[in-house]
Amino acid sequence: MDIPAGMTPLRVDGVTVGWLGEDWLARAREAPTPFDMRGDALWLVPTLRTYAGRSAALAEWAAQAKRRAWLPGWRDERMVVLDGERPLFGIERALLRPLGLMLRSVQACAYSITARGPVLWVAHRADTKAVDPGRLDALVGGGIQGLDDTLATLVRECAEEAAIPPEIARQAVPAGSLELCDPTHDGGLHVLHRERVALYELELPPGVEPRPADGEHERIEAMTPGEALALIESGRWTRDGAQATTDLILRHGWM
Repeated sequence: MDIPAGMTPLRVDGVTVGWLGEDWLARAREAPTPFDMRGDALWLVPTLRTYAGRSAALAEWAAQAKRRAWLPGWRDERMVVLDGERPLFGIERALLRPLGLMLRSVQACAYSITARGPVLWVAHRADTKAVDPGRLDALVGGGIQGLDDTLATLVRECAEEAAIPPEIARQAVPAGSLELCDPTHDGGLHVLHRERVALYELELPPGVEPRPADGEHERIEAMTPGEALALIESGRWTRDGAQATTDLILRHGWM
């Protein structure tokens, strides 16, 4: 994974977990803070030795950042940062990009086989989304909260975003993974989006059509593989949705 030049590593218990741009580095060093600059890296203070202690200190700092209006994209979602399988701490999701922490997520491309051939179910992201508003995307996706597993997360997201019943969503088949590392901006400040996406594909049985259920999608549209590829080439898709959808089409030979 290529980290952009000029970013400062964030280390916790000897492990590099994130990367900060200059603006957020300055914020992280502003007292009161649970961080300490040591050499060329920012560290979570070493007196915080447990998952609970680290999480509590970071929750207090997140609340402080919210009061200072540093986090307009507050999600009220607790994400867990891991060292391998070891949970290091939990943190508000809105701080993942500012601190360059890894988001663990799932995504599913859904399709149906019809008399006219395969159709893909494509989501049009709502214009109110904080990330990639208005873009085309794979049907469902979401961050893994707490220590949930990938399939449980996928089943929940299928129900919440596309009204797909759990007994159908559980039929999803693993389809690999993606790892993303993209410098971007939040509130005009340099941040780093890092994400590890567990990919699935889901064939919907005849008569089952997904529909927007929670406002995440403006609408859901059925497309032929050719239509989807043409729109991917136009640049209207999210990066990860485009790659996952293209991989699905290639795997099934729908070119």
